[in-house]
Amino acid sequence: MAQRTHIIAELKKALRESGHTYADVARKLQLSVASVKRLFSTEDLSLHRVDQVCELIGLDLRAILERAADRTAPTNQLTLAQESELVSDAKLLFMTWLVLIRTPFEEMTRDYRFTEREALQYLIRLDRLKVIELQPGNRVRLLVSRHFSWRPGGPVQKHIHQKMLREFFASAFAGPREEFFFHGGRVSDEALGQLKRALRGASRECAEIIERDRSTTQTRSGTAFVLAVRPWNYSGFSQFDRDLPAVADASP
Repeated sequence: MAQRTHIIAELKKALRESGHTYADVARKLQLSVASVKRLFSTEDLSLHRVDQVCELIGLDLRAILERAADRTAPTNQLTLAQESELVSDAKLLFMTWLVLIRTPFEEMTRDYRFTEREALQYLIRLDRLKVIELQPGNRVRLLVSRHFSWRPGGPVQKHIHQKMLREFFASAFAGPREEFFFHGGRVSDEALGQLKRALRGASRECAEIIERDRSTTQTRSGTAFVLAVRPWNYSGFSQFDRDLPAVADASP
């Protein structure tokens, strides 16, 4: 019942965000507006009707379920102590990455250098750290939001900057399977906010693509993407900045 409540609430929010009204839903479902309001208030929407509403707003049911799960997740960020322990053990950090991208236990032991016993030991450590809840059958339930972020300036982010990004950007991005875009400009605070929202949306879409691809039978290979924005002046260019002109003296 609680899950149904969260799903209906997320569906209402998605409707508002897309600019649709109950009248739009009524036309889609071929019902009266009063009937639609009653369905939402009593949370009596069938799966077929939920699918119809999702079609109206341009989202699939998976996206609604994921958004509902994210909003009920306990946290969007780990503590300093949690992150410190993660980076203290390379295998533990890697196991954390595997559970965050929802890797099944059988894949952990099949595709990576973990014995079943070793993989289970690391999952138990993550359970004790309150990053996951280890369930029967070695299944994992994340105790963090699907779109959580590492602590700014924290242990994991430092590790990413000092090691992972340095290696990632060492590539020329010239291969047929690579892509690189870099663009910038002088923008207002309002435009900067729009850029941040666009990047969050792009990040969510990329994560959903990766999640859907898990069901493919095609060969998969390790892939990474980076999205970032911040007010920034390249030090090599800032030396050429012209100081703002002094205000002219208006006195006679």
